[in-house]
Amino acid sequence: MRVNEQQSSKIVLLSNAFDSRAKILNIVYFVVFTGFALYMILFFGMFDPDFSNGGTIVGVIIWLTVTGVYVFAGYRFLNKALQTETLVIDNNAIRLSKGGFIKKSAEYDINLVTNFRHLNKAEVTKHPLAGQSFDYLGFQTQQQVINEMHGDNRLAFDYEGSIITFGENIYSWEFEELADLLNQAAGKNITVAGIGDENEAN
Repeated sequence: MRVNEQQSSKIVLLSNAFDSRAKILNIVYFVVFTGFALYMILFFGMFDPDFSNGGTIVGVIIWLTVTGVYVFAGYRFLNKALQTETLVIDNNAIRLSKGGFIKKSAEYDINLVTNFRHLNKAEVTKHPLAGQSFDYLGFQTQQQVINEMHGDNRLAFDYEGSIITFGENIYSWEFEELADLLNQAAGKNITVAGIGDENEAN
């Protein structure tokens, strides 16, 4: 997390492209699925004599469907790897921006924000196939990556009856720094007492 100060606002970079193991893993998946898509295009489209001469309508439909699925899956993984998340804080509003190729933004009146809190990540259960003293086969490492992808360590606040969650892999000391910025901007304490252990999700 990085904080940049401007004249009337503070810009908090919560996450950047390729800044976690989960995002690097998404790049690997992108390469794999894109490779499958290219294989479908090149092999069946150019090197299969029957298919190159027109093939059957059913064959063409199946080819287009499978290739489209691989291309779409590759795009989704690349989009996740490129995702960034930014929080802009001023005395009137909080603006959240998140996305990869396409970014979504939302603005919240800071005077209506309450119960800003930290959502702790659940404990990682030991993989049943991991070694007792050393993870020779890498099962526990994979389990930790999965937990990082789907765990919490996120932030949340209440806004007009809704729970707004954001951020990924935010540490407790980063939460405290961000809470100070929000309290200063709001001119009051908008956090809950202490760092909560809630497991709320979107």
